[in-house]
Amino acid sequence: MNLIDLLLPTEKAVTTKNILKEKGMATLIQIKKGAVLREHQSMTDALLVLVSGKVVYEEKERKEFLLETLDIVHIPAKITHKVIGEENSVLLLIQ
Repeated sequence: MNLIDLLLPTEKAVTTKNILKEKGMATLIQIKKGAVLREHQSMTDALLVLVSGKVVYEEKERKEFLLETLDIVHIPAKITHKVIGEENSVLLLIQ
């Protein structure tokens, strides 16, 4: 099975699909070019993995560019952040 196959075609700018929910959580996120996953906080530390495309991760004091497949960024708990699609992109969020 391929992660991309778990996502359904959509016209929405940002979509998510939980793929693991028992002791931890893994969520696929699809962001279209120019779309923004609005500011929010995670209750736990998380790891954001770029599966395809290009995105910018932003916090108040930090900006990370995920430009190559499997680039990652650590997201600290309770830190306000957002993600911006530089290209149509797919991410894997692991909490």
